[in-house]
Amino acid sequence: CPTPHLKRPRMITALRAALVLPLVVAAISSSQRVNVRTATRSGTKWSSPIVQQHGQNMRRNLRRSLSKALATTKNKQPGSWQISDRSSTSSSSNSRLVKSSSAIATPPTNAAVQGANLKVFGYDVTKFGVYFMAHALVYGILWYLSLIKWAVLSFIDKDHHNMDRSSLLWATRTLKSTGCMPIIEGWENLPKEHGGTMEDDGKPLMIVANHASWMDVPVIRQITKRCKFLAKKDLGLVPILGPSLRWGDHPLVDRSDKRSTVKSFRQGVDWLKKGVSLVTFPEGTRSVDGRFSSAEALKGGAFKMAIYSGARVVPVSIAGTYDIMPKSALLPLRPSDGRIRLKIHAPIETHKGMSEEELAAETHKTISSGLPPSQQPLS
Repeated sequence: CPTPHLKRPRMITALRAALVLPLVVAAISSSQRVNVRTATRSGTKWSSPIVQQHGQNMRRNLRRSLSKALATTKNKQPGSWQISDRSSTSSSSNSRLVKSSSAIATPPTNAAVQGANLKVFGYDVTKFGVYFMAHALVYGILWYLSLIKWAVLSFIDKDHHNMDRSSLLWATRTLKSTGCMPIIEGWENLPKEHGGTMEDDGKPLMIVANHASWMDVPVIRQITKRCKFLAKKDLGLVPILGPSLRWGDHPLVDRSDKRSTVKSFRQGVDWLKKGVSLVTFPEGTRSVDGRFSSAEALKGGAFKMAIYSGARVVPVSIAGTYDIMPKSALLPLRPSDGRIRLKIHAPIETHKGMSEEELAAETHKTISSGLPPSQQPLS
């Protein structure tokens, strides 16, 4: 009997894409050199070639290899990749790029975002994405070497904060070198320990943000100098990121296992009681259409931890990351050009008499107030 189709884990998809991308990029480079435009916060633009010209023989062989690969994937079986038709209309490009969960949800409208010229395992990829991946891999190797070093020297740093600093360095270097650094507002609402201007009083923070894109993780890392992430257990399997989370004792939640949920709850509370802040995305997963979920859809574990430990909740609004890397994209589709913005709101004090629902509703309302209309919740 035929084998039923099983949904491929996203980690495996990303790894296979990493193997296919060099072949795809080489084919593109045979016809033209790639110029990528990135922008600094001042708006200055520059161009940088990504791929060097290949010899005629190599180009001919690559074209033949690609032709054979495309011939075997005409029926678009799961796991296949293909080069998209650049002559397609913008309406068909929109429907291919964004799987909207609502008829009135607003997809990315910028032409650069809609102009994804590759399909890799069903995900959209642009030339800028390849450029971004090159930087992320180079800095990722250095990140991994740093993780190994601090794992060996763990007796010096029992809380593994040096591992966390190495992940911050990776995020900052990658975003800066590719023109994706966010514009941040509200530093007065963060203590100096996290780079803000508020006086430190030793009270931990539960930093809570909306989640519309993979880019949210390195972006929010820019305001979390000394913290742990409350994340899904599946992320522990991602190369480099997984060891960083596991070796750094970040609370990893497996919602299908009650014991794991209880263990991660206790681990998170312990960190908060030690004065170490936590970062979480209470929606639990990335938004399909870029919009913030309803207050009822937020997971209550983070709010329960904050109430139980007496930590402040700091709502953070992240805008623009969905336009750069929607859920249908394998890699960022374009540089930020100042579109990625973080707004840090005033901390919300917690007390024992507060309910999870009350705290979640107040946090949801605050985060929503800092989002653009295209990211506002529908209800």
